[in-house]
Amino acid sequence: MKAISFDTPKRIEYLPFQVKVAREDVLPRVVQLRAAAYGHHLPELGARLATAESADYEAGCLVICATSRMDDEVLGSMRIHTNAHRPLPLESSLELPEHYTGLRLCEATRLSVGRSPNSSVVRNALFKAFYLFTMQQEIDWMVVTGRSPVDRIYDGLLFEDVLEKNTFYPMHHVANLPHRVMSFAPSEAQALWKAKEHPLYRFVFETHHPDIDVTHESVFHPESFIASLPPMHHQPERRHAFPFI
Repeated sequence: MKAISFDTPKRIEYLPFQVKVAREDVLPRVVQLRAAAYGHHLPELGARLATAESADYEAGCLVICATSRMDDEVLGSMRIHTNAHRPLPLESSLELPEHYTGLRLCEATRLSVGRSPNSSVVRNALFKAFYLFTMQQEIDWMVVTGRSPVDRIYDGLLFEDVLEKNTFYPMHHVANLPHRVMSFAPSEAQALWKAKEHPLYRFVFETHHPDIDVTHESVFHPESFIASLPPMHHQPERRHAFPFI
């Protein structure tokens, strides 16, 4: 795992919830929230998600969740897949362009946020945790799939379409519903968001949140990662990442 270099933050902010890697005893409540969140818009898919999925326990995957400090209620969750041991879920439906080959990738799936006054802050904190994880693991590309209108959230975060702009593709791991496939290079996030004066720049880069901690051992073991690559491709030299402050 790569250590993130922290400069002295301009501000420290404590949240009314914590974002951490989900403990096994918390996972049933994560699954309950996931089923309810998806079931609100997609009842059939919500019913299918009423039990834990095998990916919740797979090597190279990580379930993160936000829990209330007051009563430990699960307020939101996200599952992060890496290609450390197997292709990303979206790759069962779409072949990524060649320039992603041999790079460290991760995909955010099953984003679920409960209805509460803090829902937007919870979602922002989950994405900050996602970003922190990618920096720790030296990820080259964050990849997501978004159905309409969820895809607009990723537009707002400055993700860009992997293939044709604003084009939707059926995704096998999301009930074959049409989704945009979008990506973002975490090593470019700080400079890009600063240049664009992104409204979340201060929250992500100028504020230290002690309540967000997804520190995790490296999921990329050289032997398994290299073995998972197509023939004639080798693991690329790691790019320097902007320090997170």
